Amino acid sequence: MNNQDKGIREEYKTNQFLGEFRSKGKYLKIVCRDHEYPDGDRVRLYINDKAVINDILLEAAPKELYVDLNEGFNKLDFVALNQGASGPNTAAFSVYDDAGNLITSNEWNLTIGVKASIIVIKEEEQKKSE
Repeated sequence: MNNQDKGIREEYKTNQFLGEFRSKGKYLKIVCRDHEYPDGDRVRLYINDKAVINDILLEAAPKELYVDLNEGFNKLDFVALNQGASGPNTAAFSVYDDAGNLITSNEWNLTIGVKASIIVIKEEEQKKSE
């Protein structure tokens, strides 16, 4: 039985909030891939409601994307553009700070237009006293 035969569960049709995190980094490295069978799933990345990467094709091999952090509040929305050949959209992602530390990692199953969101608060670096 393939994914199309399973039907789409209700939780795949609801926006998902995946957590709030803090970072002192200047940018984020986002590593994303299709966590099931690569079937043409595509996502769009918004930061603070502005599209920054319009079309990310999710494949078996991980892709690395780099985005700058704004001071303070950064809302990252990953929006499912399609459901590939067999729905739902199955994405996996890991978010790292600029020092390579893992901030969060997650997988989702989304229908078209549904988003998975994280918030990253960019904190100021404390100046070292001498």
